[in-house]
Amino acid sequence: MDVGLFAKAYVGQKQVDYGLQGNDYDLPDALDYMECTAVEYNDVYYYAKLGCSSAGGLKVLAYTDEYCTVEVGTNIGLYNDIKISFNVCQTCVSWPAESTDDYSNADDDEEDEIELDDNFENYHMYDSKLCGAAAQYQQSCGWGCKKEVKKALSSSASSSKRAWGGFEKFCLFLWSVTAIALIWVVLKQRRMMSREDAIVEEAAMNGLGLKKRHVFPLALGIIFFVLFAMFMVWKKLTWLLLIGTNVGLFAHFVFLRRKAKKSGAGGDGYVKDAGLEIS
Repeated sequence: MDVGLFAKAYVGQKQVDYGLQGNDYDLPDALDYMECTAVEYNDVYYYAKLGCSSAGGLKVLAYTDEYCTVEVGTNIGLYNDIKISFNVCQTCVSWPAESTDDYSNADDDEEDEIELDDNFENYHMYDSKLCGAAAQYQQSCGWGCKKEVKKALSSSASSSKRAWGGFEKFCLFLWSVTAIALIWVVLKQRRMMSREDAIVEEAAMNGLGLKKRHVFPLALGIIFFVLFAMFMVWKKLTWLLLIGTNVGLFAHFVFLRRKAKKSGAGGDGYVKDAGLEIS
């Protein structure tokens, strides 16, 4: 169904609905651009037509040709004032407010008026400008159409997913602060590491092909990858690196703590260089 026809039917339905409630529904200015219309903006001529926006709503689009086929992103000062909620069901029929009059003592003429109201309900339930226009101007959505719709929905869903929510931001802050705190307590615990434990640790690292001088660049690399993953909104990788780092630091702290208790922390055999100066 054409965008202009749908918008016109929607506005017509709103006018009927508001009229049954005793209210007026003002005619939106955007209906003036149902067809390709020439406009002037800053002494330059464009063509405007009501269409669909990339955000999933209606928008007055700007074009450079009279057939409205070459779209431009220039702001020409025209805005859509037809507010339609998409992805939700639209009401086809609206009913007037029920009367609060007391019909307990109604005469025959008043009973005839009630019967007329009943007849009104019988035909009004099938009288809908919006649904009638949708049925009249409906178009079949083939393979190409469905592909475009699926692509648009997936792009809008991915754009919403590629952003950190409020609770996710809180968790990022919490895990980051926890990692900083664990780094501090691990470094503090390593200052009480015995010379013998430091030598054993260095031997184990050498067995893996690592040196003490490699620890600091590796730590900077992990921090860089975590921050880069946060910036790119790679959620799975961010949580894996951030939570994995916290678990590793906590496990290392527990290991150092148990080693310190077994060796009698504070004895003469302990150095305060965190084992980093052992060659």
